Amino acid sequence: MKESTALIKLALSEIQHVISCLQYTENCAEFFDAKIKHIDFTIKLKKDFIKIKEDIIEGEKNIETRNQTKEENRNGPQACESCVD
Repeated sequence: MKESTALIKLALSEIQHVISCLQYTENCAEFFDAKIKHIDFTIKLKKDFIKIKEDIIEGEKNIETRNQTKEENRNGPQACESCVD
């Protein structure tokens, strides 16, 4: 039987909070020398969230760079060439 999935929207700050909570879980397991059955899952989930966070940050940088380029093009000398004619 196929496992059901869900799509969840999270803000960057929420993703960072989830990462912190997963790290806290790992730290507690180590401190108490607990053999948590799902600790491997917790570690994998944390890595996935870290990758998502990095992708979001990279995407935001790319958008910012594109917006700066558009603004430079709009304000550059080429923008006024049609006005000169």
